[in-house]
Amino acid sequence: LAYLWNKIVEHREHPQDDLITFLINTEVDGESLSDTDMRGTCLLLLLAGIDTTWSSIGSSLHHLATHPEDRQRLVAALDEPDSELWSLAIEEFLRAYAPVTMAREVVQDIEMHGQQLKVGDMLLLPFPAANRDPRAFDRPDEVIIDREHNRHYAFGVGIHRCLGSNLARMELRVALQAFLRRVPDFHIAEGAHVRYAGGQIRGPRELPLIIDSRRPEPAVA
Repeated sequence: LAYLWNKIVEHREHPQDDLITFLINTEVDGESLSDTDMRGTCLLLLLAGIDTTWSSIGSSLHHLATHPEDRQRLVAALDEPDSELWSLAIEEFLRAYAPVTMAREVVQDIEMHGQQLKVGDMLLLPFPAANRDPRAFDRPDEVIIDREHNRHYAFGVGIHRCLGSNLARMELRVALQAFLRRVPDFHIAEGAHVRYAGGQIRGPRELPLIIDSRRPEPAVA
């Protein structure tokens, strides 16, 4: 927050063609954003674009390390420009390993499914559980990398849908393709513990990989 506040101050003195200057010049109902809103918006965009994305990358690598048949298919598809497999696989990784669970504050007393919720209570809503709904997905607990019908909720839904969803898709695809081009064969170290984070962002924090083979580096002229 201190780093971001220094950047905001710098941009007020020296405007630039970027997001922070855009926020400085933004008005809501005729009023400029408060300092708290400015810092909060910058922090949200920064964290939302980091923790979620590398959690998705880590979960996907974990899957590929434990499912060699899927890894081999994707490696083979790296050199097939007309193949749709990569696009389908990215959506399936997002469905199966959606990293984000949102928190919400109760704004009115209500009873839901036998539970009494009070104003001010905080709820952790695992909406990615809808990605495993058997009414919406065939074999929902299986990762099918060529799944064609895939209306998942990894990026949320409605007015709170992720602003950076297409950027996240691209980052996930680029990271996995770059890794597999360099390291086509790998697995989890025998007896190793893969530690996942809890809370709102789910993804591996420790992923002990053993590299079985590595492609040679291209010659440098």
